[in-house]
Amino acid sequence: MELDAKFDEKIMTIIAGAVPGKFKKTKITRETHLQKELGLDSIGVLAMVFRFEEVFSIDIAEMGVEIDIAKLKTVGDVINAGRDILSKAPVN
Repeated sequence: MELDAKFDEKIMTIIAGAVPGKFKKTKITRETHLQKELGLDSIGVLAMVFRFEEVFSIDIAEMGVEIDIAKLKTVGDVINAGRDILSKAPVN
């Protein structure tokens, strides 16, 4: 799957959509910590992964790719994981 220049922006939009209300005004950068700064717990990160699948029309489990959500600490980690997953996605 070809990754366009707007990929990081799409991922940040997905993350912003998963952020709980009291953290909504936090500026999101690649260095932003998901739990400490955005209040995303493991359930929030999983919801974000499901949204990622919807946005990019993929099924991560079907692809045989495993995600260790415990390793997703920052926005940059999510972007890198997303790039890795999409690089393995079949071309339609």
